[in-house]
Amino acid sequence: MSAARECLDEAIRVSKPGYAFKDLGKVIEDVARKRGFTVNKTYGGHGINQLFHTRPNISHYEGNKCPGTMKAGMTFTIEPMICVGNQLEMHWPDNVSWNLAA
Repeated sequence: MSAARECLDEAIRVSKPGYAFKDLGKVIEDVARKRGFTVNKTYGGHGINQLFHTRPNISHYEGNKCPGTMKAGMTFTIEPMICVGNQLEMHWPDNVSWNLAA
């Protein structure tokens, strides 16, 4: 958790008008790698507007192709998801009730 928080803090630190969204990925992946982790390349941050998941897309890995630069007043999420080893997602089906207390 502390490594993910450091990734987030460093990404927030460099965020300012004119900064390229794609460059957040390098900052996040550099911190994760230094701490011995990898980053999830499937999921990322996103804009928040009238709809919740909007542009800009925020990828958390180096070499991503996210277009655009930050502008004053923009609202978006940065959600670093770091992995021990390589990423492997497991998708649960929608509309299923999971009783985790059982």
